[in-house]
Amino acid sequence: MNLKDLNEKVQEIITDLKDNGRFPKENNSIDYKLKLNIATSKTGLENFLLNFAKDILSFSNSDGGILLLGIDEKSDGTHVDVGLDQQNLDVLKQIDLNEITQKFESIAKVGVSIDLQMFQISTRKFYSLIIEKNNQVLIPVKDFPEFKIVKGAIYYRASSKNEHANKNTSDFNRFLQIKANEKSKEFMEIWSKLLPEMVDINPREVLIINPAQHKIYGFNSKDRILSGSEIEIDETQNGVFNVILNAISAGDIGKITTNEGKPIYKIVGEIQTNREHIILNSLDQEVKKKSKFKFTNSQLKRAIYHLGWVNDPNFKVVNPPEGTVIASESQYIWTETMDLVSNRSKVYFSTEAIDKLTELMDDETKHMELFNKKLSVKANA
Repeated sequence: MNLKDLNEKVQEIITDLKDNGRFPKENNSIDYKLKLNIATSKTGLENFLLNFAKDILSFSNSDGGILLLGIDEKSDGTHVDVGLDQQNLDVLKQIDLNEITQKFESIAKVGVSIDLQMFQISTRKFYSLIIEKNNQVLIPVKDFPEFKIVKGAIYYRASSKNEHANKNTSDFNRFLQIKANEKSKEFMEIWSKLLPEMVDINPREVLIINPAQHKIYGFNSKDRILSGSEIEIDETQNGVFNVILNAISAGDIGKITTNEGKPIYKIVGEIQTNREHIILNSLDQEVKKKSKFKFTNSQLKRAIYHLGWVNDPNFKVVNPPEGTVIASESQYIWTETMDLVSNRSKVYFSTEAIDKLTELMDDETKHMELFNKKLSVKANA
């Protein structure tokens, strides 16, 4: 939301507080703070940043938001309009919004749009801090330990609190999905805002690699959404992925450039296997398209086990124990070693496996034996 819309929202909230004593529930766009933590040795600007730097990054990277200062939120979800004491009011009166913008240009190389206004209920005084949604994702360029900000961290709002998007894979996936699902946004526009360095590169050519889950994300031009696919990544020390990461970490990004000097953000490559194949994820998608029943990936694995292709209904796809895949069923399934150094192997399937599994999943007489329940028929079946 922009500052104009947020200001209008704040006025509606204040009016409702004064007239009806109603407090909006804390959510991803509204937060409460009873008072500032003030260090007497710090300037007003420093105290403001100590309290709100991470909030400003989080709301800017989300849909904007409102902080109401001077209101106590109790553990039972109720609120009390306590008001701010004189020390808090004195600090907030000192704040120059231009200085805040300049400070964030040094924190994340991007300015922020905020507004700070005092309001009054009876004789008690409060402040509202509103933070506009930014057109770029703000990413700290270095550590700011005093503000509890980490270099390279992407902070955003989720579940009514500040989250660190790229702290782990699941949080980063969630942040990417939020960005991908933003309504009335072109996907390539989202990419260009995700990382400022991508502005000069066609976002359709940018891929994000998730080595923890061996997945790669990119632009799906047909559906105009963020899509993910499985990918084999050479994780050995001298593998191309680590060579590039080490070069970036060492500041040698200039060595990985196009002839025009632009950094290359995509790794293009393909690992050849001995036979034409599909991976389990693709097999799952294709059987689901053809079958008239709904089922899970785990249920598909159980069907594979029932066919006698594997000796474990919960078999591992990557580095399965020796003997997991039944050698005599190589028409449908087999394993291949993908890396001779790490001895990394993976289970693959032939396209013939699709019809074989679809036939089994559509045999309703087998459902109780296989899954201890009847599968649901798809709505369009």
